[in-house]
Amino acid sequence: MEAEVKPNKIQQLDEYLGNQRTDWTRKIRDVADELKAGVNLPEISSYSLSYRQILVEMIASIASKIRSQKSKLDREYKTAWIGYYSYDYKLSDGQRARFIEADLSEEYQVLQLLENQKDFFTNSVKTLDNIGFAIKNRIDMKQL
Repeated sequence: MEAEVKPNKIQQLDEYLGNQRTDWTRKIRDVADELKAGVNLPEISSYSLSYRQILVEMIASIASKIRSQKSKLDREYKTAWIGYYSYDYKLSDGQRARFIEADLSEEYQVLQLLENQKDFFTNSVKTLDNIGFAIKNRIDMKQL
């Protein structure tokens, strides 16, 4: 009988963030498709403003998580740096830094995933801003 393989925290976080991206991509695409059809402009405007605010709040939340992760990395890096001074083998500063980066690679991956997600949310807000301008242009064109 094969042992069940549990996903590690990096895989779980990547999957969770990937699901968020998929969900938000679908929501924004739906708003864009409605805009393309040119109907329900007040509803589209309402959704785009609401989605924009939710994403702004998510950006603030993830920025806080990024700061916490960076702080955690700084503390762990310092502790590891001191620990490698008592290492059995004499290491240069460069070697010590590479050892520590390897030791903390999962924590760096978490930081990278969070930063990528923040970038995705920031770009999604820009897309919603563009949709807002497009709605205004659609309304202006209908009034001509």
